[in-house]
Amino acid sequence: MFRLKRVASLLRNEIADLLHKRIADSRIGFISITRVKVSPDLAHAWVYYSHYGNETERFHTKRGLKSASTFIHAQLKKVLCLKKVPFLHFRYDDSIEKGSDVLQTLHSLSR
Repeated sequence: MFRLKRVASLLRNEIADLLHKRIADSRIGFISITRVKVSPDLAHAWVYYSHYGNETERFHTKRGLKSASTFIHAQLKKVLCLKKVPFLHFRYDDSIEKGSDVLQTLHSLSR
């Protein structure tokens, strides 16, 4: 369990760094990697991201991340000292939106 958390944290940091410094895909908008979940066999990693923008931009970002996933995987193989670098699955994380909606609702109720 602890190893999976360490690998997830390492992947999160490296992927965020790659997206910030090395990926020049104009489809990928302003995103933040919120968390990474790794399968017990380290074969798969689900990379959750939040996105600032509208629905159309979110769609293009999803396509850009899917397109960049092979490049990101190859770069992770070069940087990480792991026998096996997991296959990446990017997933949109709407928890920030939901939290914002809850705060707005609470704020409107307190008036």
